[in-house]
Amino acid sequence: MTMLAEALVQAVTAQVLSAAVHEAQFCFNFKSELEKMKNWLEKMNCLVVDADKKLKLSSEQETVKKYLGELREVIYEADNALTDCLIREEEKKKKTFFSCLLPLEPVFPYQMGRRLTNINSDMKKVHDELVKYLSASAAAPDGMSQHIISSRPFVGSLNPQKTYGLDGDIEELKGWILKDDEKEPAMNYIGIVGMGGLGKTTLAQQLFNDSQILDHFEKTMWVCVSGNFCEQWILKRLLSKVNEETSSLDNDEILRRLITVLNGKSYLIVLDDVWPYKNKSDWLKDLCSKLPTSVGKSSCIIITTRNEHVAQKMVLRNTQIHYHQPLKSKDSWDLFSEYAFRKSNGQCPGDHYKDVSVHILKKCGGLPLAIKTLGSLLSEKVDSPLEWTDISNKFHALTTEGKTVDVIDSLQLSYDELPHTSLKQCLLCVSIYPEDFEIDARQLIHWWVGEGLVQQKDSKTAIELGYEYLAELVNRCLLEVVDRRWYDGKVYKCKIHDMVREVIIKIAGEEAFCIFNEQGKLMQKHEQNEQNEQKPRWFRISEDLDEDKKELEDNPKLRTFFLMSSPPSNFGKNFGILESLRVLDLSYSKVVEYSITQSPVTSVEDLFSHISSLKRLACLNLSGTQIREVPSSIQKLLNLQLLVLNGCKKLVKIHPSIKCLKRLIVLDVGDCPLDCLPKGLGNLCLLQELTGFKVVNPAKTQGCALRELRGLKKLRVLRIVLSADTEISPDEIGVLSSLSNLKVVTIDADECKEQETLGKLDGLKMPPNLRELYVRNYHSKTMPNWFHPNVLSGLQYLCVENCDIAKLTSDQSTWKHVEGLCLKLLNYEEDGDNLRKIMPALRYMEIRHCSKFKNLPREVEEQGVWRKKN
Repeated sequence: MTMLAEALVQAVTAQVLSAAVHEAQFCFNFKSELEKMKNWLEKMNCLVVDADKKLKLSSEQETVKKYLGELREVIYEADNALTDCLIREEEKKKKTFFSCLLPLEPVFPYQMGRRLTNINSDMKKVHDELVKYLSASAAAPDGMSQHIISSRPFVGSLNPQKTYGLDGDIEELKGWILKDDEKEPAMNYIGIVGMGGLGKTTLAQQLFNDSQILDHFEKTMWVCVSGNFCEQWILKRLLSKVNEETSSLDNDEILRRLITVLNGKSYLIVLDDVWPYKNKSDWLKDLCSKLPTSVGKSSCIIITTRNEHVAQKMVLRNTQIHYHQPLKSKDSWDLFSEYAFRKSNGQCPGDHYKDVSVHILKKCGGLPLAIKTLGSLLSEKVDSPLEWTDISNKFHALTTEGKTVDVIDSLQLSYDELPHTSLKQCLLCVSIYPEDFEIDARQLIHWWVGEGLVQQKDSKTAIELGYEYLAELVNRCLLEVVDRRWYDGKVYKCKIHDMVREVIIKIAGEEAFCIFNEQGKLMQKHEQNEQNEQKPRWFRISEDLDEDKKELEDNPKLRTFFLMSSPPSNFGKNFGILESLRVLDLSYSKVVEYSITQSPVTSVEDLFSHISSLKRLACLNLSGTQIREVPSSIQKLLNLQLLVLNGCKKLVKIHPSIKCLKRLIVLDVGDCPLDCLPKGLGNLCLLQELTGFKVVNPAKTQGCALRELRGLKKLRVLRIVLSADTEISPDEIGVLSSLSNLKVVTIDADECKEQETLGKLDGLKMPPNLRELYVRNYHSKTMPNWFHPNVLSGLQYLCVENCDIAKLTSDQSTWKHVEGLCLKLLNYEEDGDNLRKIMPALRYMEIRHCSKFKNLPREVEEQGVWRKKN
């Protein structure tokens, strides 16, 4: 709880500082109160860190939680107030010159001044109470001593000779460990990567105790690393495993002694449960480099870890990584039966038990620790079928009642070890998605950015940082990848293991982000405690909710709302009370429906009249809906930063008032039948991503011309569509080259069939820092003149799809920096060896439906994808 309070404090502090820098008039009006707020926030930041330490030792945890809950409410109110000030500034900018000469309305400054004063007063009150309580707590001994909790709970096997689903893994890894390498001396580096409770340690133990492996090595050492450690501690533990005394040795002598002991010998070292070392990222690589190798001897270092990056950093190359997978259905059943039906020697006593077990095993998701834990729990109730059914129906209650403490503790350790609080809060967002749901990465990241959980840092945009956060959660085995771009690992879709979901919905409930019932389903209020007035800050309506729970209730605290089903009957009517809402996602829902069957919201005007009342809204996603236009009321959303309309197949008009949304950083109208975007788009000076921009002929349309993009100096991603009337005038040739921050460009010519029109692209100048280029549906025999390695000198990724080209380039010039290549639906002859010759840095190649290509690597012919081996 303290960590997330700290995240809120830091986020609002950043907003105060941003206001002071960028909003001069706003800062001037409330300078003294903002300065007080900044000072109180700094004090709070120190205090919550101290509270976290006390919370773990205090016997009165509920008192600390109460104060932190009060702090959280004050922080959210401060966030709302600052947002209102920024909106007010945007409203003032919209006024005409003459209206600005009129006296300013005094009511708002007066009210906001009082509001900020009250917030600062509340902050002081909570601060003083926490200081008083923590001081008293520190002075009075509570009889509790700090103790070390095992980072990896262990549920022992009833039959240690049995392995479930490991035989194939053991044989594969034994092959890696015992392989003969022609290069002498040989050292094998092996990483076993997987989420907590997956059985990585069990697999490593089976290898470590294998007689064939024991006979192969002269020395074997096993060290459990876990959380807090240092390199010297590991060296001491390694020495002790070979019966060496270390108490009298200093640090340098320990290393020299270990090298002496291992020199000239073959040895196996297993470092179990390795975590990132916060102060030295390359410690593992340094350690591996110091250990000796001997001619004619083969040695091996194995690590188990939950973090893929840790395994990758063992050495620069030659590390073999085994990604440990969950148990398959049969192995899960066999393991579960051994524990749950131990009274009947592993035999299921009846069909009812089997049906319930299948449902529970689905929740376990092949996680051995969960299977063992729940099997052991249910074995005590094997004489009561009703209790089995009750546990199955109220699975989430097992978590809240502490019945699955071993599993939860194991998985929560991965959460606790996340490097910063913002990342923890980002993971908690996943709690609102239904079980087994495939989460769209862009949707999730847009949520993070819209609610301010991820903010721009240094040269990285918030969106770019969001993808880094997502990759970090994947690398730490907290999220599972469903779809990704294999060139660089960029995640497109992900999902969460059911047991990890149990952990985060438990935390999200404690932090008052969401409310869950005993089945782990989202609620808008507490079912069993009607006196509890707590309302969630995140909520979704989807098909898995009971019909009587689908009506959206009045909730002034709600910050994020997702609609994943048909809208409720009262949808939109109470939007005015959702005054804190930052993220509204109605994508692919039937909020607007043009059919005989009337939808609760029957017109675009109705929909936007409701939405426009959400003054603080930062992210609006209407992708895949049947809206036909974006009306003028959109201009009321002055805090809007992300507007996503991708795939709105009936969208034909966007009102020019969109140019008033000066805080917009993402505008996505991809795959929409718009003739053009409205004029004035160049006024959106903060825009970082623009998708679906149609290049038009200004003489024939009233739309936004290419020249207007010259003002978008912060643009990082641009996806353009060439129309049948595309016209590029001489003064527009250098527009893209003037956008120095532009890194990703997509050109889609699907609507453009005229060779003459395509030829007009020849004069374009590309941005100097372009890193990724996508060319689609370009129906010309030759690429534009700028499509050449001498011009695109910094290009790292190239995708050419459904084009009529005869060659990538007219000569054999070398694309020196291209690491990723994707070619699809091409009909010209090409040689795979030649591709790798003109692209020497290539490490990823995807080629599909290119029937005339020859000499492609076998992997491409079989799967369409080739990756360079390390």
